[in-house]
Amino acid sequence: MGRSGGGRSGGGRSGGFSGGGRSFGGFSGGGGGRSFGGGRSFGGGLGGFGHRGPAPRPSMGGGSGSSFWPFLAGMSLGRSFSRRSAAPVAPPGGPVATQRSSGGCSLGGCLGLVAAFIVLALMFSLLGSASSCGSSFSSDIAASTVAREALPDGAAQTTSRHVTDEDGDWISDTNTFESGMRTFADLTGVEPYVYILPNGSVTSTAELGSIARAAYDELFDDEAHFLLVFCDDGAGSFNCGYAVGSQAKTVMDDEAIGILADYLDRYYQDMSLSEEEIFSKAFADTAERIMTKTTSPLAYIVPGVVIIVVAAIAYTGVKRYRASKEREAERMQEIYDTPLETFGDTDMDERAKKYQQSSEDDTNA
Repeated sequence: MGRSGGGRSGGGRSGGFSGGGRSFGGFSGGGGGRSFGGGRSFGGGLGGFGHRGPAPRPSMGGGSGSSFWPFLAGMSLGRSFSRRSAAPVAPPGGPVATQRSSGGCSLGGCLGLVAAFIVLALMFSLLGSASSCGSSFSSDIAASTVAREALPDGAAQTTSRHVTDEDGDWISDTNTFESGMRTFADLTGVEPYVYILPNGSVTSTAELGSIARAAYDELFDDEAHFLLVFCDDGAGSFNCGYAVGSQAKTVMDDEAIGILADYLDRYYQDMSLSEEEIFSKAFADTAERIMTKTTSPLAYIVPGVVIIVVAAIAYTGVKRYRASKEREAERMQEIYDTPLETFGDTDMDERAKKYQQSSEDDTNA
């Protein structure tokens, strides 16, 4: 039956229940935000578009142990700066005159170039980080604040298939679906599994969480799996239950599950994606995000601003120093270019009289 549509319904997130070292819970679609683990709130909401109609609800049994076998029937595991050089200054005479080179760039000019390139590099860096949606900062996806380590190889029993589609109309392109599942497993060491119920069959996240809890024992013999039980409500939203093995909890903690819920929300509402791509992209992007700490653009902006300010101060200081030296050179050049006669005839006459008087005294002696 695939993805349903229509108006967005209310929903929320509940979970964090423990059982035998494992954790389980659920989250649902809606415009009223999500709640998690006894009232801790998470922004956003889950929902979708397009309608294909609900399916009748099957009998699910008690939700644990052997009564879960009817539910398991038919399951298969399986991203030119130019500068005009200054004209050379060549005074008519004297070695003191300062000259500028007609080629290359001066110290002040080079600093200006450096500052300009820093600004450009910073801009391109920010644009690049903003365009890498999913693994970097994104306001509609929860941040990853925890340093997580992937589980060791062999922690989980691997299978070639990571989905059961009881609805029958969600997963037809298994290669597309499995691509995201393998990425998730490779990056986290946790084996994912998605169990899709017929549309509209279960709307309670608590019940879906209980179903996931019971299904874990029936499906897996290790504690390194993450099981997602998914059910479209047939009215443009979806509900999920999940169960996390005791080993997998070190990776798929509350924050990581919240990130997965955010990605499911994003891609469920993107009608350009197929049903297989919803899950594939959600799990792959979740793995990439949760295995690294989310970097805010401020981490790039603050150091860049500091570098620009320091470069501007240095450029201003050098420019003032050069201007002072040029004024001094111009003053000295004016002195050298001034004829001696302009210093006054009186001084020259006095010196001549003193020289003549000295010569006469020597002769008389």
